[in-house]
Amino acid sequence: MRPVLNKKLSLRLVLNKATCLKLKMQSMHLPRLLNIGFATLIGLPVMGQPLDQSAAILELQKQIKSLQQQVEQLKEGPPPADQMEDLLGKVPFKAKGLTMGFYGESKYRFPEAGANAFDAHRYVFLPGYQINDWLVFNSELEFEHGGIDETPGAPGFTSGTAGNTAARSIFDGAVEVEQFYVDILVNPHFNIRSLGLDVVPVGRISKYHEPTVFYSTERPELYREIIPTTWTEPSMGAFGKITDSLDYQLMVSTGLEDNVGNGTQGVTAENGMRSARPRLRRASENTLAYSGRLRFNGVRGLDASTSFYVATPKGFNNRESTLALWDIEALYRVPNTGLEFRGDFAYWHIERPGNLWANNNTSLTDNVGRRMYGWYVEAAYHFWPKSWMEGKGEHMDLVPFVRYSDIVTQSQLPAGSVKLEDGTANKDFLTAGVAWFLNPNFLVKADWRKNLQSSARSATKEASQDYFQLGVGMFF
Repeated sequence: MRPVLNKKLSLRLVLNKATCLKLKMQSMHLPRLLNIGFATLIGLPVMGQPLDQSAAILELQKQIKSLQQQVEQLKEGPPPADQMEDLLGKVPFKAKGLTMGFYGESKYRFPEAGANAFDAHRYVFLPGYQINDWLVFNSELEFEHGGIDETPGAPGFTSGTAGNTAARSIFDGAVEVEQFYVDILVNPHFNIRSLGLDVVPVGRISKYHEPTVFYSTERPELYREIIPTTWTEPSMGAFGKITDSLDYQLMVSTGLEDNVGNGTQGVTAENGMRSARPRLRRASENTLAYSGRLRFNGVRGLDASTSFYVATPKGFNNRESTLALWDIEALYRVPNTGLEFRGDFAYWHIERPGNLWANNNTSLTDNVGRRMYGWYVEAAYHFWPKSWMEGKGEHMDLVPFVRYSDIVTQSQLPAGSVKLEDGTANKDFLTAGVAWFLNPNFLVKADWRKNLQSSARSATKEASQDYFQLGVGMFF
């Protein structure tokens, strides 16, 4: 409901609006305005009586002084927030350094088993603020799968009466702050990222995961179990340029978890490292992790990086296991052609795997060994003839692609372990599809994926099933 304006405030708002529209012209001709006003006032009667010329001049001088003050206020900029008011009282000043970005993606899947399904997968706000020329705030607020299920006991449920399902939501997702920090810009070669939340700088799609960055409807399979995107940890770090074509980022963070609570394991065969992402404030233990990334773009058409991550989480009976990851990836767009190649290889070395929870529970089929790894290669072609680059097609692009991925989460298993052979742990995928960019900031996607180790069990798992899927993505 709109607030009711009192007459005094209404009059002030109308006068201020009219004043602002004429302010510039009036301030440029103040002497002339004085002469015209004086002459006009001399000739005007008021209530049938001659107007006191001295009083009229004084009144006009007050108005001119008021206009001069308003001109100066416009030059100086808006007043402090504590001096500003709107209809509801005091409000903060909308700063020039405030920015708002957004990315999102929606999908409709036709799986090999089960019902077809729509997913409002991600709806993400990116508020930022340039505090001054050397302090920059960045953040990311994400709504996943539409929102949170309000059913007591459901993932993300935080309040309510046990057993009460009357308020059940139609959603089954989450609301998360995935980035939250201030960059302290010292010089091009060394800058500080403040304590906060940040994405672990490993691989390409972990760091840049907007849907316009990859062509498939889902992120590459490597970035689920092996590099568990979106991978956010409480952290602080540093970044900068070594040369014009080589930059770096270093991070110290809280580290992965293996003891997720209530005997639940973090590192597993089916989910790889995905369930080991730290639970932030709810984490049962925190040990520091160290990561870094080098990026090179000194060759035309090439953008490549190598990165690492090391953590020592506590597992069964608080015994430690060292987890060390190394990744190398590259994207190459062949100059003067539409041909593009991508490749990525990531390798985990697990020291003392016998200390992990997965290797100490009653199940022998979810065990993990001394290593996990994955890789993929992808070829794409940007097909949009120059003759079509006019009108609405000026910024369009059509990109058919094909990708082969290999995911291995069970390798060098402990004695007595049972290796899963049903396409839910070790698996190979073939994915082919097309991405149609109607604009660099919006695209429509369609792809088909085949698990080459598929089984009746893998067909029921979203992460391993075959499917045909449609999607849209946007980033601006």
